[in-house]
This record gives sequence, C-alpha cells and structure tokens, in this order.
Amino acid sequence: MLKRKTVATSRRSFVKSMALGAGALASTTGFRVMASGLTPYAGKLLVTLELNGGADVTQLCDPKVNTPGELKINHWADSADPGEAGHIKFAPVADNFNFFNRFGADMVVVNGVDAQTNSHETGRLFNWTGSNAEGRPSLSALHAAANSPDQPLAYSVYGGNTTRTAGLLSYNRFDDISMLRSLATPHRNWWGDGSFARPEPEILEAQRLTKESVSVLLASADLSPRQRKSLTTFQSARADREGLERLAEFLPNQDELQQRDEFLAGDDMFGSNLKQQMQAALTVMQSGLGSSADLSLGGFDSHENHDAIHDALYTHLADAITFFWDYAEKLGLADRILLVVGSDFGRTNMYNDGNGKDHWPIGSYMLMEQGARWGNRVVGASDALHFPRKINPNSLDVSDGGIIVTPAHVHRAVQKYLGIDDFATQKGVAIQNVEDIPLFSASLQTGV
Repeated sequence: MLKRKTVATSRRSFVKSMALGAGALASTTGFRVMASGLTPYAGKLLVTLELNGGADVTQLCDPKVNTPGELKINHWADSADPGEAGHIKFAPVADNFNFFNRFGADMVVVNGVDAQTNSHETGRLFNWTGSNAEGRPSLSALHAAANSPDQPLAYSVYGGNTTRTAGLLSYNRFDDISMLRSLATPHRNWWGDGSFARPEPEILEAQRLTKESVSVLLASADLSPRQRKSLTTFQSARADREGLERLAEFLPNQDELQQRDEFLAGDDMFGSNLKQQMQAALTVMQSGLGSSADLSLGGFDSHENHDAIHDALYTHLADAITFFWDYAEKLGLADRILLVVGSDFGRTNMYNDGNGKDHWPIGSYMLMEQGARWGNRVVGASDALHFPRKINPNSLDVSDGGIIVTPAHVHRAVQKYLGIDDFATQKGVAIQNVEDIPLFSASLQTGV
C-alpha cells in the first residue's frame, strides 16, 4: 500500500510538471504548433499587401490628367500622358513602366472602388474584410480558416493593421524573420553567434527519454481522467514542438536574409522591411505550415510633400513585388498564389497648401496571379476628377443605371474565386446584399 502511494504521488508530480511544461510551451511560443503527423498544406495560397495610409492610385493604376478649369490633380500630367501596358493604363511615374509591362498580363485592376469613408480605421476595415462594420474576418483569416485551420501558422501577419479573425482561428504576428528562426530552433542561441546553447545530442536524448516516460505513464491503468488529459495535452505539445522543426529546414541562411531597405523621399528618409516580410511569408508557405499572410508597406498618408513620397514608395513597391514573384518562383510557389494589393482609400483630386493630398474615399485594388487567364484587364472606373462611375454588374460596362463598386463587391468575388464563400456562409460571416460581379471573367472588361 505504501509502495502504491509512493508511485501514485510520483506519478502525480510528474503529470503536474508535464502539464505545466505544456502550458509554458504554449505561452512562450504564442501559437499552437503542428502535430508531427499533420500533412503539409499544399493548396491555394493568399497574400494581401496593404499600402498603409491611403495610396494615391491616380499615380499608379488609375491615372488622371489635369482638367481645364479644375484644380490640378497631378503634377506629372503637366508634361506627360498616361502609360499603357496592354489594356492597363498607368501613371508615368516611379518605376510604373517596368512594373506594369512585366506584370500587367497577370493582374486585374479594380478602379473606382468607394470605401465610403475618409477614416483610416474604417477604410482599412472595409477594404480588408468587405464590411465597414466589425464582426467579419479579414480575407486572409477567412481563407486560412477554410483551408488550413489545423496548421500552426495558418494565418501569419507580418505588418499592417488589417487583422480580423471573427473568432474563426488565431493568428501569429512576426516583426521579422529571426522570430521564426528562434521558434523553429529553440535549442540554438540566436542572440549570440548562433551556436547551440546545449549540445544537440543531449537535447535529442532528453527528448527521447521524455517521450518514453510519457508513453509509460499513459499505459498505466492508475491514471485519473484529469491526469490522463494533462499527460495527453503534454504529449501533443511535445509532438507539435518537434513538428515545427520542419520550418527550420526551409529558413534561409543568415546571409540570405533580406535586409531593411532605406530610401529618400524628398528630404525624408524612409525605411521598409517589406522584402523581409515577403521572404518570411513565402518561407512559411513553402514549409506547408500556413496558407495566408498579411504584408504591409506604410508611409502613404502624404498630407505634405506628396509627389516625392509617393514616387519613392511606388518605386520601392515595384521592386518589392518583383522580388516577391521571383522568390516565389524560386521556392516553387508562384503558381499557387493570389496576391491582393489595396489600401485604406485614395487621396484627394487636388493638392493642399502643403503640396500634399488629403483623404479621399475612392481607391483601387490590384489582384495578381501568375499566368492569370483573367489578367490584362481593368474592372470598374472613375471619372476625370476621380469620382466613381457606375457599372453594369453583369457586363461590367459603364452604365448610369448600374452600381458603384465597393470593397464588398470585390471581397464577394474573391471569396467565390477562392472557393471559400460557402464556408463563410456556414460560419455566418458571408457578405450579403451586394451584387455579384464577374471580376475574374476573362472575356469581360471595362474601365476608362
């Protein structure tokens, strides 16, 4: 009797320590990691890129020349005409010429999108969830919840303020790729020279002994339901921790990491880690641990010095998106990705006294996919002063009796294209009471 009590006491102590260890693991990593038997995700991938602050699309994909008798909308229009790559017109600034000539065939531009607000918060909410009221998930969260909810990094956020989950799943936020490295290889001292904090054989032997001890305890008939549940939780956490180590196989070497870009915009120095965000997101996707990612490039809220800021940011954007698709191709992912580029809203159709532009509710999206059969198209339109024009929701022709495109129309079309609209309906977060527009129909195009 004494011996049995001693064993039970020992078992209780061990179970308690295992449960505490599992809880500590969950709290320090910040996410649920993958069970070793889980199949890597191999389906469609979604990446969203937020141009944070309100991007002036009249200097990108919805170019406007100056109208006699009206305030000047663009300085570039004093000496140049819009460029054209296939069916897509673009502003002749920054590196737009090379960007649209390379990627125009792989994108559909959606112009004249009315966010119905000048508020950053509401604009971001509407443009990235399809609703201007709280309660719906972001497009990225919805895609991840529908396709890879069991993956540990199903929905990863690398920048921006667009994260909404509506309780469908959790998300993981990373400020830089080094966080991925430290989580995937916790036995290394990445704050020093990258050497092992403990000898690897010692770590592996400790893992083996722990696994065997837990298996022996689970085989015991003396465990209470609570003890068994604690042990099972710990065993799952250990297996998950080991499963995450697969990510380490895909992480680039230290000297291959993209560094922060710094560039001048007029007299101001800007910094961006967008390429590193892209590298981290694509690495996670290559490992099969996730299906959605949010990226962000800030600085577009140009109430002063507008032209210089937007010129510098759009030059960097073109370079970064080129890196994104080249890197995705290198990793063998390019043919699986839908990239959605958007912003809070647009900027005014005139300059203010500080040679800047203020908030304007009309913006655009660019949807990109390698070899898109629906590419080289413009859907939606705005007039010469950048007010939205109505379109027929079926033919997409400009029509006075049509509809004004909002982010809700775009989200509804993208959800259908990705095949996640039924899932949204099942979860009670579907976009309702908006018209369907054939955004991805290769045979339909409108725009001026």
